[in-house]
Amino acid sequence: MLMLYSNPLSSPANKIRFLLNYLAIPYEVKIVNIAAGEQRQSDFLKINPYGKIPAIDDNGFKLAESNAILRYLADKHPSSVYPKNLEERAIVEQWLDFAANHIALATSKIMFNTYIYRLLAGATKDERSLQDGRLWLDTYLPVLEQQLTKQAYIAGNHLTIADFSLLAALDVAELLDINLAAYPHLKAWRQKLMAESFYQNCHKSYGAAFKEAVGTVLDAVSN
Repeated sequence: MLMLYSNPLSSPANKIRFLLNYLAIPYEVKIVNIAAGEQRQSDFLKINPYGKIPAIDDNGFKLAESNAILRYLADKHPSSVYPKNLEERAIVEQWLDFAANHIALATSKIMFNTYIYRLLAGATKDERSLQDGRLWLDTYLPVLEQQLTKQAYIAGNHLTIADFSLLAALDVAELLDINLAAYPHLKAWRQKLMAESFYQNCHKSYGAAFKEAVGTVLDAVSN
């Protein structure tokens, strides 16, 4: 059975779970305790030699990098979420990369400089990086809104792996006070997908899961 090395608070790992759940691919989850440094231990480095999650072991085939895993799994288990037609696939690839390079990178900057730095010894808040993340969202969320005025999903009129990637990138919205009210089509798209079983079977709410997992630690650090 496929093994997913993951952490419930990792958005890149969660987008893999969205796909696995959607395609009903049997899998097990191996939780990697990042705070305890398990990603640097020898057993995990045999799975991913540079010590990051997510990673998979698919009956002996090991692979890291979330978008590479999405492509691999969607190709191995063919469905409309990763079309075979060259032009249709290229559009999916475009928006998959857009989600990673413009949205996920922005939210990760905000997330790190709002919460994560407080959990890491020696880390400090970078106000410039925090503001860059906010600026990027102000720049690129309107692009998504415009796209979704024309079609039901980000890469066309049916769900694709680009939607899973974008959905995971925006999972931190409430936690980071990212107000999507100015983007009604994007907000409706997100709410629709969050109600689907592939999402609900991962978690009901990322923000609630995060606060449950690290809230007491953050309170202790703050005090």
